[in-house]
Amino acid sequence: MVIYLKTAIVLSGGGAKESYQLGVWKALKKLNIKYDIVTGTSIGALNGVLMTEKSYFKAKKIWKRLNLEYLFNKLPKSNKNLDIVKLFSDNFFKNGGMDISKIETIIEKSVNKKKFYNSKINFGLITYNFTTKKPLILSKEKIPPNKLIDYLMASATCYPAFKMKEIDGNKYIDGGYYDNLPIDLAIKLGAEFIIIVDLGSIGFKKKPSKNINHITIKPKNNISFFLNFNEDIAKVNIRFGYNDTMKAFKKLDGNKFTFKKNELSKYYLKNKHLITNSSERNFLNSLEQLGKTFKLDESKIYSLKNYIKSLNKKVKEEKSKNITNIKNLKDKVNSKIIILFFLSNLEKGKNSKKLSKIFNKEYNLAKLLQILGVTYEK
Repeated sequence: MVIYLKTAIVLSGGGAKESYQLGVWKALKKLNIKYDIVTGTSIGALNGVLMTEKSYFKAKKIWKRLNLEYLFNKLPKSNKNLDIVKLFSDNFFKNGGMDISKIETIIEKSVNKKKFYNSKINFGLITYNFTTKKPLILSKEKIPPNKLIDYLMASATCYPAFKMKEIDGNKYIDGGYYDNLPIDLAIKLGAEFIIIVDLGSIGFKKKPSKNINHITIKPKNNISFFLNFNEDIAKVNIRFGYNDTMKAFKKLDGNKFTFKKNELSKYYLKNKHLITNSSERNFLNSLEQLGKTFKLDESKIYSLKNYIKSLNKKVKEEKSKNITNIKNLKDKVNSKIIILFFLSNLEKGKNSKKLSKIFNKEYNLAKLLQILGVTYEK
């Protein structure tokens, strides 16, 4: 007998980071996970409306074109966070925040009110009434159709970056000022199991009124700055969201990197006699440390074979650098150079015991590269 639990998706706020949630949604579709409730704060509420409609491809189309120029007809001097902050802060002091009218037009065109209200999936959002200094918590049946876009925009108005949203003489700001992760709202709407998508963004988080079965999906990698609306960065965030969700549901392996299921375990069990003094978890950590050191793409899904191939390629790109004698270590001390120094000496059969005690971590990583079959021939 299968017992079905009423399932909710809870979407935190996070500005431009919330493209990550589209990747989560893609994974949930892949896993064929059904849901009955969606609650969201800030742009999480905007994503939530489209999740309630089940309009995945519409959401994908929107996120693929979102950038600062498209949203605000303005661009920072560069894509650096400091210049982006300056763009928003200058507009706050001159105009009270970025004009959100263009975003509102995009949302108005994108939301299918008939589809939303006819959906069997319930929905809830949170915004904060700046005039009364009280939160406004709304479920689908409490949102009049002619006010839906207004309240969505109110929830997503990230003040002071954006201008406040005025509705019926009251000014509203981002729901994150009250609850940036509306778990309790999902519980009040009847959730029995919750999939929490927590972007770890700035904002208050209310403690749920009771414990409930849940699974939490959080970014394992660094994702975009919350004000950096950029379509290329959004694509990477989406891949991270997909990967993290598949890992959370045990369909893929890895931490910051992502691997096909069970490949690492099989390799470890077959070769653990070579990987001395290391648990399977430490093997994964070391493998990922190599990926980070040699700057492999963290958003890809790797087979172990392709991961090793990528490491081999990166190592071979270092051939032009002379790191084969110890003197160079004094001038170029960083993990990558030291790892390559040890790998080069291991391949030549040279003993580096004295240095291996000083740089034990790098020595072990070089040994792992050797076990994986990665070579560094000068």
